[in-house]
Amino acid sequence: MCFFLSTGILIRLRRSPELYKSEPHRIRTCNLLIKSQLHLAKLLNKTSVSELAELSNLSKAYISQVKHGKRPPSQKLLDALTELATPRKPRLDYITLFLQSRQARGVSPKTLEFYKERLNKFAFRVNYLNASPQNIQRYLNSIPPNQNGFATGHASFRAMQAFYRWLNAEHGLNNPMTNLTAPIVGKPILPSLTQGQVLMLIEKANCVRDKAIIALFAESGLRLSEVTNMRICDIDW
Repeated sequence: MCFFLSTGILIRLRRSPELYKSEPHRIRTCNLLIKSQLHLAKLLNKTSVSELAELSNLSKAYISQVKHGKRPPSQKLLDALTELATPRKPRLDYITLFLQSRQARGVSPKTLEFYKERLNKFAFRVNYLNASPQNIQRYLNSIPPNQNGFATGHASFRAMQAFYRWLNAEHGLNNPMTNLTAPIVGKPILPSLTQGQVLMLIEKANCVRDKAIIALFAESGLRLSEVTNMRICDIDW
């Protein structure tokens, strides 16, 4: 039997010399297995713990122990390494196709750049074709808020949602964002005028009406539309 002893690429063969002489085909089989395991051992050393953990769904602590030769690799880890080592056929670049579809619909260059930036950042961190709702939620949670609350995360959510809806409609792929809720956009607190600034504005006003309007804004906090729609009958004299 052939197996890894450590990632120092040390392999033992638990076979007796007599068995090799009587069954030479086993030597050829084991030699092929050795070459395969040597390749996997090199790949194990080369690949980061985080990447292997995500690929195999094994703990980082266990993978770290395997990489340092303290524990043998499980079959699950070997399968993950084999999958990683298997050449993959080129797949469609769905993001480029999506951008082309938006361009054909006449969206502005600024909107195209918005989609491109958000989706490429997402694709760099998450395998979007195999992403689960949990993967997407973790990605959105990792986006730090800017001065407008969660506006950055909300923008990414909108771009990703449009992309997955297009994937589902045009290519029949699953939409993992169906039941996800968009991040809440925080309301920015705008700077206010000091009392001295308000008095200066009132002083600079050209007429009594304008002075009264400025004073009303400052004292009541009314919106512009509320002041313009105000009638004499609305005032409690």
